[in-house]
Amino acid sequence: MFKGFMSKDYSALLLWGSVIAVVLLVCAFIQKPLDALAWIQAVAVVIALMLAVFVPAIQRKQEGLAQHKRWRDEQVGLARRLQYLVLEFQELLNQTGLGLAHWRATDRHRMQAVLQDYLHRLFESHKQDSNDDRIVIAHELRQVVNALIDELESGRSDRAVLQGLEKRLQKLAQRGQANVLMAERG
Repeated sequence: MFKGFMSKDYSALLLWGSVIAVVLLVCAFIQKPLDALAWIQAVAVVIALMLAVFVPAIQRKQEGLAQHKRWRDEQVGLARRLQYLVLEFQELLNQTGLGLAHWRATDRHRMQAVLQDYLHRLFESHKQDSNDDRIVIAHELRQVVNALIDELESGRSDRAVLQGLEKRLQKLAQRGQANVLMAERG
């Protein structure tokens, strides 16, 4: 058989059906060759019953596997999206930390708007997420972003606060990466 013609599940069914048919037909011709038509009909009924039982079971199994694969791909996608959002915020925090002492009020307001947009994207991308670990990571990430927004609103440029945010963000990045690995493993 060429590749893609029949799945392994159906080939096993075909093999067992053929074996049963051959055994029954051999038994039929050994006993009485005159009743061959009745035996052929009996073999056909047995094979039809096998098909009626096993084909739906095989289809349910394949549907279950496909549904599990879709669910796993969705989980991996959500985990990667969260990891990318953490990395994006790290980049924003690095940009903020480099020149915060020299920023004017308009620069601070522009960065606040960018961070508000970031929070909105974070919320929208994970509002349907049901994984507890990713929910906690997203919540802690929102706390870090809100702390940076508060720092920008205050007008200060406290380096200790920014370093504390960087440390928290590094931990979140590690947790996000671990979450992606766990999602990929299944």
